[in-house]
Amino acid sequence: MSDDTQTLDRTILYALTVHLHLSPRMIFALVAEHGSTQDVWDAEFDDVAAALGLEEDARERWALAHNSLDLIAEEFDHITSDSASALAIGDTAYPRRLERLGDPPPLLYVHGESPDGETPCVGVVGTHEADAEGIADAVAWGRGLAERGVTVISGLARGIDGGAHTGALAGSGKTVAVLGSGFANIYPPEHRGLAEQITTQGALVSEYPPNASITKARLIRRNRLIAALSDALVVVRIHEGTRGTMEAIDRAGDVATPVFIVASDTSEAAQRAIVSGAIPLGRIPDFDLVLGSF
Repeated sequence: MSDDTQTLDRTILYALTVHLHLSPRMIFALVAEHGSTQDVWDAEFDDVAAALGLEEDARERWALAHNSLDLIAEEFDHITSDSASALAIGDTAYPRRLERLGDPPPLLYVHGESPDGETPCVGVVGTHEADAEGIADAVAWGRGLAERGVTVISGLARGIDGGAHTGALAGSGKTVAVLGSGFANIYPPEHRGLAEQITTQGALVSEYPPNASITKARLIRRNRLIAALSDALVVVRIHEGTRGTMEAIDRAGDVATPVFIVASDTSEAAQRAIVSGAIPLGRIPDFDLVLGSF
């Protein structure tokens, strides 16, 4: 595939996701039916609407996007020219682990070095309401995994996520933060410095363009990427009602990523996860058990 073709494909995927608001499943269904990204773009609106069940009000957006593709291309080039790259599914650098999902991002935005398919990756996640002991455990897991050559995957949130990233950086290893927003809207704001450090020893990744805002739904959805990027998932602390962590556990099951839970977490949510198949861990990190699971 030529560079021009790849650039056009990325621009079309940007238009489909951002300007036409099509979900990954919708886009992949259209590609399966029409043959390629460009064939989807060249299709008649009525055919697309019939396949996806789109309402008539989508016709105007479809026409507007097609009439302004050059402007959309300029917009896309602008938002990806400032330290951010966009990887289309199928690109050589696109993380193959994400293809295990039924709804992988058609475009993945990366600030830093994209996780490769060779280095082992372990997700370290948990509640943003963790106490000092829980955060210390997350730091220990992050550092220990990094010192063993493992890339630590987490979500940059307060509490466990921040501890995991901090530990990985302290262990001079790589860490990847999966965001529920664009790079220009780091959340929580107090982790902007941490995010900048991560770009020097790993990457920020998001399925949303750099200027995208944060929403609760996006914070929940990013957990499927954490689960899919990880060869194993370690849950350090979980509280009742911690939707993000529960989503990561559930989606790990979808892609056959083994789940471990630190046994000092005695919450009912943790016990339910163990009953459902999560493997309990002792307070002292058992790196060999986790790394031997994949």
